[in-house]
Amino acid sequence: MYTKAKRLEKLIEDLFGFTKVGKVSMNVVTVDIVKLLGQLLEEFYTSFADKELVYELISNVPAKTITADGNLLARLFDNLINNAINYTGEDKRIHVEARTFNGICRISVTDTGDGIEPEKLPYIWDRYYRTGDYHKRAVTGTGLGLSIVKGALILHNAPFGVSSTVGGGSTFWFELPLFCDQTSPR
Repeated sequence: MYTKAKRLEKLIEDLFGFTKVGKVSMNVVTVDIVKLLGQLLEEFYTSFADKELVYELISNVPAKTITADGNLLARLFDNLINNAINYTGEDKRIHVEARTFNGICRISVTDTGDGIEPEKLPYIWDRYYRTGDYHKRAVTGTGLGLSIVKGALILHNAPFGVSSTVGGGSTFWFELPLFCDQTSPR
């Protein structure tokens, strides 16, 4: 019952998050992006422990303050980290990186899973799309997570993408400007 309740809670959160992205004005505040990532990774401690996973957070700076919508960033990081946990393979490592250069903070989340077939990559950002291997991993979800990520990044005018190697894992990345300009979404 608890597992089913958590699954229903996740569905409701995903649906709410999806409907919210793009329909609300952003609440831009000052956010320490490195601290936020560290806190969110610690919140996943139980999930990491249950699946015997190890995570690594690397940053070229100990702290980095940016202006962005902190709630939207937390939501997109939550989705990316949760996906990495669900799809990480036998290597059992998740690598999160934050690099700051030339007025940009580049964030990447890498799993060591099976990867995504090249012909499926264009569709992963679409609502309700899920790659075929979620059945064999017993991955639960709604298929909304990456579309929520995409919506949040578009609101931040942030370039984003994924690189994936079948059998070698996937890296989801995006670049946030250190100062969020709300007037020109992509």
